[in-house]
Amino acid sequence: MSEPSFPPGGSLPRVLIADDDPDVRAALRAQLTGGFEVVATAADTDEAIALSAEHQPDLAIVDVQMPGGGGLRATREIREAAPRTAIVALSADESERVVLDMLTAGAVTYVRKGVGAEELNALLRESLDAEAHLPRRDG
Repeated sequence: MSEPSFPPGGSLPRVLIADDDPDVRAALRAQLTGGFEVVATAADTDEAIALSAEHQPDLAIVDVQMPGGGGLRATREIREAAPRTAIVALSADESERVVLDMLTAGAVTYVRKGVGAEELNALLRESLDAEAHLPRRDG
């Protein structure tokens, strides 16, 4: 298996974590230690959008159920504010409708809450690599 080609320059991928549960944010941060640089965390949709615009992360992990409009709104608006950010939807709800809605809104993939660190890191790296091969949306 080849190494993902993104981000360029060999730096750690920069990540925004958006979830209304502080324990989930802390757990995700701990799972990403070493392989990713967490540049910001957000507790609601508005904060996720604003921090994405400010930090332009390589990746945003977005909870589907957050105050302020949830993951659908966050995904759509992060795509506008930070078009080169790969968005990974995060939820305990794996119903087909929710997954399809998030992917249609612009998420690269969908991850269930509670996934182990090794699987999470692999999924995030695959998401970054997939995003790097999509046509650019910012111009």
